[in-house]
Amino acid sequence: MTAQLGRVVKSSEGLPYRLLFPDSEHEAASSFLRELAASDCSPATLRSYAFDLLRWFRFLSDRFTPWEKAERLDVRELVEHMKAAPTANALRRGLEAAATTNAVTRKAGPGKSFSANSINHQLSVLSSFYDFALEMDLGPLVNPVPRQTARHSHHNPMDPFQRTRRGSYRQRVPRPAWRGIPEDAIAAIFNAVHNHRDRALLSFWLSSGVRAEELLGMRHGDYDFGEHTFFVTSKGTRNRDMVPASSDAFVWLALYMKEGQPASPGDPVWWTIPPRNRRPLTYSAARRMFARAQSVLGSNWTLHDLRHTAAERMIADPAFTLVDVQTVLRHASITTTTVYTQPRMEDVLQKVLEHYAQPRPPAASVEPEYDEAAVRELLGLSS
Repeated sequence: MTAQLGRVVKSSEGLPYRLLFPDSEHEAASSFLRELAASDCSPATLRSYAFDLLRWFRFLSDRFTPWEKAERLDVRELVEHMKAAPTANALRRGLEAAATTNAVTRKAGPGKSFSANSINHQLSVLSSFYDFALEMDLGPLVNPVPRQTARHSHHNPMDPFQRTRRGSYRQRVPRPAWRGIPEDAIAAIFNAVHNHRDRALLSFWLSSGVRAEELLGMRHGDYDFGEHTFFVTSKGTRNRDMVPASSDAFVWLALYMKEGQPASPGDPVWWTIPPRNRRPLTYSAARRMFARAQSVLGSNWTLHDLRHTAAERMIADPAFTLVDVQTVLRHASITTTTVYTQPRMEDVLQKVLEHYAQPRPPAASVEPEYDEAAVRELLGLSS
């Protein structure tokens, strides 16, 4: 693939992100991104769509195929390429590094090629882009991406669902599994951090269950020490939602704030530690911090696993109802919250081992006051 052609650039005016291909702004892509922006899609969505379109344009460039003339076979070969080609992260790690399963967390390491979710997202972006191009008469004659199978949005709940086949080229996605972090591992990770900022971050993530990016976006004026609550901009809805947190989290926050970070109203709460060249803490930096804290364990839990851990703690507390947990986690559907009611495989394995470790009950026998031969003959048992 021609990696040097085209790029996605961040813009301070108008569209947050623009796609240049090969050297100038791609008019059809920009028009599509403007449509998304006008539909209130987040800048992160625009960035993701722009990079997927850039991958597609580079792929077609290698095949000397204009994007308006792309066919279904081109889409099929793109899927085959994504299933076999290494990702940018895999190239940075080195192709000789094989994907392994972490001995502590039992989580698989990052793979070399694109995941099923990435491929399906690519297909969804291309399908939406070509639908828009056809509607706006921008050049193509047909959408090369096969249609997704209908979802029966108006299904009669009294009738059973019929299994439908996945759309062509759509990948089978494994069922998502939640991974709470054991309490002893949490204690070890917490002891491994060496500053009040990181202790405050971990406490907020573990007690509130907010997503990592949501907490990193908190600003001065968003918290209430008296009520032990703070406001976050929720992912997806982008609503300003109030979330409770533990008193310990606010204690660590107060200790961190005494160290002299910028604290004017509206300033970010979380900053890098070194006084020189101090800047707001990014998600990548927070992820590296969490990875360093786990080096004592050799684990590979993610920041999102802290949200799973918070949900597990709430579900285990009889004072919380399922609706309470849904409200705190801000799930749109309670079905999402019920994922945390399913037992973890580690817990099931422990129960199975305990079951087989129990002594077997003694075999049934005839009481001494009865004639054993007569009882066996009466019951039709073999002697």
